[in-house]
Amino acid sequence: MKRELTPENIQELKENQIFVFGSNMNGNHAGGAARLAVEKFGAIMGQAEGIQGQSYAIPTLDKDMQKVTEEELVVFLGNFGNYANEHPEKEFLLTAIGTGIAGFDASYMAYMLLRANLPDNVTLPKEFIKIKGYKGFNPDLTCRDFQYEEGKDYEETGDIMACDNGFHFCLHPLDVFGYYPPAIVGMNKFHEVEGTGDMDVDTDDTKIACSKIHIGAELSIKSIVDAAVKFTFEKCKWKKGKSATGDYGAASATGYQGAASATGYQGAASATGDQGAASATGDYGAASATGYQGAASATGDRGAASATGNQGAASATGDRGAASATGDRGAASATGYRGAASATGDRGAASATGDYGAASATGDYGAASATGDRGAASATGDQGAASATGDRGAASATGNQGAASATGDRGAASATGYQGAASATGDRGAASATGYQGAASATGDRGAASATGNQGAASATGKDSIALAAGYGCKAKGAIGCWIVLAERGEWDGDTYPIKEVKAFEVDGEKVKADTWYMLVNGQLKEV
Repeated sequence: MKRELTPENIQELKENQIFVFGSNMNGNHAGGAARLAVEKFGAIMGQAEGIQGQSYAIPTLDKDMQKVTEEELVVFLGNFGNYANEHPEKEFLLTAIGTGIAGFDASYMAYMLLRANLPDNVTLPKEFIKIKGYKGFNPDLTCRDFQYEEGKDYEETGDIMACDNGFHFCLHPLDVFGYYPPAIVGMNKFHEVEGTGDMDVDTDDTKIACSKIHIGAELSIKSIVDAAVKFTFEKCKWKKGKSATGDYGAASATGYQGAASATGYQGAASATGDQGAASATGDYGAASATGYQGAASATGDRGAASATGNQGAASATGDRGAASATGDRGAASATGYRGAASATGDRGAASATGDYGAASATGDYGAASATGDRGAASATGDQGAASATGDRGAASATGNQGAASATGDRGAASATGYQGAASATGDRGAASATGYQGAASATGDRGAASATGNQGAASATGKDSIALAAGYGCKAKGAIGCWIVLAERGEWDGDTYPIKEVKAFEVDGEKVKADTWYMLVNGQLKEV
């Protein structure tokens, strides 16, 4: 059902109304809505939580004026929900708690309130009626057989229930990988979205179902990595004594949800507790977050960031930095020159956008992207994808059903696994598919495409390019002016498929048609 909205600029209350505001564990109601509650609605200085006069306090800051933990917030919201349930005759005007001095993201707070399942006599501020998040799609922008378009709005009718009815998306950027792995042949897509209307949540992760959804911009793997780091950092509690701002300093936070920051030159920051965050912003710094859902960020030159826990994210934005995320569904991004990003866990993603960078995703369903010139991207797990978009880059997908793409000039793409695909779209690029039923495509001028595995396909569509079909049962095609090289092989002799004959043909548009698949059969060109 549609929930009532909290009025703006509340200055007086009806007899049955309760003003609900965010507080701190000191009960110091000195600013914002808390100060208004003291001045007008009976809030009591020194009382951190609960009913006080015609107001109700929900703590969002602890005694050190740091964000409360998620577990604490669940308790405080639960207490409030219970009180509201016990007083159905009252109307509770909830303000935008946690989004002021506390600094919580509005979408996160809206999600936490949704999880709390507050009763209908609680109104919501306009800030909490919509939630921004992330949604995965098939390569054609479909999800569960429903076709979406970027920039469009959609509405669902009926009762909204997570995993049953409604449009679904996730609050945590990396949770989408659990439903749509970052790389399959054809490449799944990811977009930022905004959900509103009736909403429901699945507490197994951060999945949200909604009746109305807006499909925003498409996100790169790097964008998702950066969003995951930001998401984790925003949830962390920065403890006193865990920050080193001087040169050569070190900061370590080993407790649950701790955070460590080293901003000086050659500093090191380590957060080993669950949901911890580590940041080293100085040159030569290193950041490591080994706990579950941790995030590590090293923004200085030659810094290194490592997140080894499940669902962790590592980002190194400085020149020559390295980022590594080894946990399942982890993500690693290195945006500086000569940086390296590695995600070795299942469904991980690695992105290196700087020149000379390298990105490697070795887990199943992983994705690796190197967009800088002369970068290298490697995805060795099954169904992985590797993309090198800079000039002279190399992309390699060695797992089964992987995809490798090199779009810069003189790049190389190689897919060695079963049913893999390799594409080189830049001039003078090379694409090689060596696995069974693989496909290789060279669309740039003077490129070369090679399919050496059995029943593979090679395509050369660029000017003066060559397509080689060398494996058993392989086929090739080309554009006008290209050449196709076809090998005919005999039956298996116990050791190999012996070569019977090899011939080359120019695609002239007459004897050999353009964009038409050919094989060599009994020494003759055969259209297939």
